[in-house]
Amino acid sequence: MNPSRGPERLVRSGQWLIALLFAYFLIQVGGALIADLPLLSSPPQLEQFLDQPRIAGLEAELEPLQARRKALQEQADRLGERQQQAWQAYEREKASFENWRSTRSTTAQSDQNPEVIARARQLDALLQQQQQLSAEQAEITARLRALQTSIAGSQEQLRQLQAEARERFRGARQRAELRAFGIRLLFVGPLLALALWQFRRFRGTDQWPFVWGFLLFGLFAFFVELVPYLPSFGAYIRYGVGALLTFLVGRALIRWLNAYLVRKQQEQAAPQEQRQRSIRYEKALQSLGRNQCPSCERNLPRRDGELPNYCMHCGLQLQHDCSRCGFHHYACFPYCPSCGQPADGALELPA
Repeated sequence: MNPSRGPERLVRSGQWLIALLFAYFLIQVGGALIADLPLLSSPPQLEQFLDQPRIAGLEAELEPLQARRKALQEQADRLGERQQQAWQAYEREKASFENWRSTRSTTAQSDQNPEVIARARQLDALLQQQQQLSAEQAEITARLRALQTSIAGSQEQLRQLQAEARERFRGARQRAELRAFGIRLLFVGPLLALALWQFRRFRGTDQWPFVWGFLLFGLFAFFVELVPYLPSFGAYIRYGVGALLTFLVGRALIRWLNAYLVRKQQEQAAPQEQRQRSIRYEKALQSLGRNQCPSCERNLPRRDGELPNYCMHCGLQLQHDCSRCGFHHYACFPYCPSCGQPADGALELPA
């Protein structure tokens, strides 16, 4: 049961639209302003904390060493290829010699055969070449190992300098984030406090669309523009602020609930006529439409589709009979729906 008139509902919808539009444009302006606030202090850069002279000196030392290592590695690769080729040639020549010797008929002094001696010397030469290449490969490997030791020392110093710079940069960035958050908080904190104060004081006036719009803007600025930028610092600040907000909101809800229960107890202790006149007409219609008592706001069971005449929880009269025609209707109606007789003790009509 909606007690509002058609034009009133239309105007109320337009007022909510104005509130949302007002909040939207304030959010756009505030978002642009808040986004520019951290620019008041430029964020630190990693390059600011690097020891550039020492790093440049180490890089200058590393450059020729790395060039020498590259050249030695290329030389070692070429020697490896030559060694592989020499080994394959030796294996082929050895296999050929074994086959030739097994198929050839020789005399008792065949070991003095010139061709056998020549082939054996050729195998020795190939084996000697293989050994020489292996020696050269071992020498280059040793030089590479010594060179790598020198490079590793310089690289370790370079990594140490970079690690120290990153540590200093991390601390500076945390301080910059805290400073940027503080700047945002100086803007958003008073803004949210002003929005809550205006909502508490002026939400019942005819300027309520702007009050609601400003409140939505303040809540958006706090929870969207400020809270995500909380510095972590090991999550202490973030979770600490969350716990503080939860505690404050929880205490506010507990206080509101206790005050609500006390108020309801005082209302139920008042006389019947006083209780009926203290209930707003619109609230009574809305509560009865939801099958709730307008006074204690507890649910009311329907019997054969009808609400009871009295609230079984607080005793408030909900329905009565017209004194003229006897028509049974809600006690909050200012006039009888059947004959138009003004009802005694009816609620005050809305302005």
